Amino acid sequence: MNDCIAIFGAVKEEIAGIKRAMNISDRVRLGKTNVWPGKWGVQNIVLVQSGVGKQRAEDSTLQVIDHFQPKVLISTGYAGAVQPELNVGDLVIADSILEVNGKRKYFSDPNWLDRAWNTPCSDGIKAVVGGLLTVNTVIHEPAAKRELGTSYCVQAVEMETSAIARVAEEKGLPLLSVRAISDRVDQELLDSSSFLGSDGEISTLKAGWYVLTHPGSIKSALSLRTQTQFATQSMTRFLSDLLG
Repeated sequence: MNDCIAIFGAVKEEIAGIKRAMNISDRVRLGKTNVWPGKWGVQNIVLVQSGVGKQRAEDSTLQVIDHFQPKVLISTGYAGAVQPELNVGDLVIADSILEVNGKRKYFSDPNWLDRAWNTPCSDGIKAVVGGLLTVNTVIHEPAAKRELGTSYCVQAVEMETSAIARVAEEKGLPLLSVRAISDRVDQELLDSSSFLGSDGEISTLKAGWYVLTHPGSIKSALSLRTQTQFATQSMTRFLSDLLG
């Protein structure tokens, strides 16, 4: 299936829109990785739910390449804004990918970068081309977001793309990363690091217990859920136009 495009998202919410839009032909389990091959419009797609973090992303990428031999890797999902001009639902098309305290910089494939830049956005949504920073944990404090944006000269932060980019470079495969903003630079988030289960997924039980024992967090949790749903819609529409 080496004419396929592999699309990676960390958690089910990030890929939910694509999954609904696809014509799925199978479900494959590769270790801890869930994969759905099928078609999206005219494209053969392998949709990948990797789990959260660099190690899970690296493992998933290697497994998918070995099993499906994709021609392109696309890293997608949510990202936190670290620049004030970005709003929820806006899109960051990464021209470069950095890692916190890392010495390497990775780059998106120029042809796919140009293709993404020339794909129109939905009304009210803007796309920016710029740097993406892969971090090791959720950045939940506005001051920390602003500091990362200044120190690394990037647009947004997330937790998987540098690992996917490293494997893509090693395997000689083109990479594109498109991330939808789920939270603004001035928005404080719940510290969700304790919500992660051993499978690299957000534990509904742990998250629910946190909200129950921290009643003041309910409004923030509901707001973030609405924002991520909007980000999913924005990202799905853009990728549909990009690949159509």
